[in-house]
Amino acid sequence: MQEQKPQFEAFEFRGDAKEYFKIWIVNIALTLLTLGIYSAWAKVRTNRYIYGNTYLSNSNFEYNANPKRILLGRVIIVLFYGLFLLFGDYLGMYEVAIGLVLLFLLLLPWLIRQAISFKLKSASYRNIPFRYLGSTKAFYLLGVLGVLSIVSLPILIGFLAGHNKEVAALLGLVASILLFVVIIPALYRRYKALVINNARYGNATFYFDAKTKDVVVVFIKMGILTFALTFLLGAVALFAAGIGSTLVDEIPSSIKESQFPEIAASVIIVVVYLFVAGFYKGINDAYLSNFVRDHTRLEDAKFKGEIDPLKLGVISATNSIALLISLGLLYPWTKLRYLKYKIENSYIACSNYDQFTSSGYENLNTIGEETMDFFDLDIGI
Repeated sequence: MQEQKPQFEAFEFRGDAKEYFKIWIVNIALTLLTLGIYSAWAKVRTNRYIYGNTYLSNSNFEYNANPKRILLGRVIIVLFYGLFLLFGDYLGMYEVAIGLVLLFLLLLPWLIRQAISFKLKSASYRNIPFRYLGSTKAFYLLGVLGVLSIVSLPILIGFLAGHNKEVAALLGLVASILLFVVIIPALYRRYKALVINNARYGNATFYFDAKTKDVVVVFIKMGILTFALTFLLGAVALFAAGIGSTLVDEIPSSIKESQFPEIAASVIIVVVYLFVAGFYKGINDAYLSNFVRDHTRLEDAKFKGEIDPLKLGVISATNSIALLISLGLLYPWTKLRYLKYKIENSYIACSNYDQFTSSGYENLNTIGEETMDFFDLDIGI
């Protein structure tokens, strides 16, 4: 009798916006009262709530990071950034400031590696920790490959075109297509393979089986949808502008001479920008999240993503407007709303969770992760 394949099971998120709001508002208050020192504990409280309310097969995930270690990493990064401001903005010693920037760029591959390692080692499921075995050397090689691939394009264009502007423009167009359709997708695939293939759940190994052509297809889909939406939004904007110009003619001159039209126009521009930016963010996140899930497995357990790009785009766009209208007070609701949809449209097909075992924890390094948070860089796994 043939063995039956395991069915896909959805992840579940049980978080509540009201509960999270209480944690969030206390975190903000204590962080302000302690001049930022409590931010490390705030981060741990937030992640413990989110991880603890994410379930798979009726078992929740856990976040185990030590806030003191996070605080140490933040202190080091804040001191580094403070030195940059001191030498650059106050003392005018720009050579030293540039040197600090170059030092940061030189350390960046190592910092990214450490950030990934820390985030994985801080998480566990069914009392089994995640861990990361990727080498720093691999991150430096990927960084060098990325820089050379991107920097070589304008150099090659200049060499081939010479002083011919028409040829340079044509080559620039070709290079742009090559960059976004081939080079960036290839680098993205290598990065994801480097992260996922070196990740472990206990003693079990994650595998990423996507080919470069698979990433190219996803990026082309994202590009086509983005172009179509941009065209549609542009048409709507032109139509609205036409109606707006007609309405402006009906406005009394006393109002026209005031600052009201300028303020109204600025508000409309901000709202439209936030909506469009949020929409594109959700769409791209959905495509890439589905792609990574569909090409990842844990030993023989397969993952699957069924996140609707348009729906996540709408969620992201309306979240942006809700944050603007509420002056940020709806942040807990928007955050959990976005996470809940992504989590509950992610699946895994695993026949036996008891097959996974662990040899224990490794030492953690937090500086890399805190650098990513401090400079608002996303290194999504």
